[in-house]
Amino acid sequence: MLQAEVPKLCPKWTSALKQAVSGKYDRWFGAGTYAVSSNPADAGEDEETIPPGMYRARGSMKGCYWERTTKSGESIDNRLTTSAQEITVTILASDGQFTSERCAVWKPVK
Repeated sequence: MLQAEVPKLCPKWTSALKQAVSGKYDRWFGAGTYAVSSNPADAGEDEETIPPGMYRARGSMKGCYWERTTKSGESIDNRLTTSAQEITVTILASDGQFTSERCAVWKPVK
């Protein structure tokens, strides 16, 4: 029903609807802790996942903190910024989790 009505009622959202239905769209990540996995089915019941890759956050980020940890929770790399405009982080498949607080939205770098 949505596929039939959106192009008529909201033509500017037709492209977004097609991407959502196909499952081929970029996922963005906000504040929180994510398990690193290419397969969301690997996540626990209350756990969100982030695929390995390079991510960038842009905007005014006072007090932005991010951290990559091992599966056992040991810190691999982290940063706290006092005033950043752009941050790029590479999350490896071997990482266990990625945590972000007070940062802009993380978008995949292509």
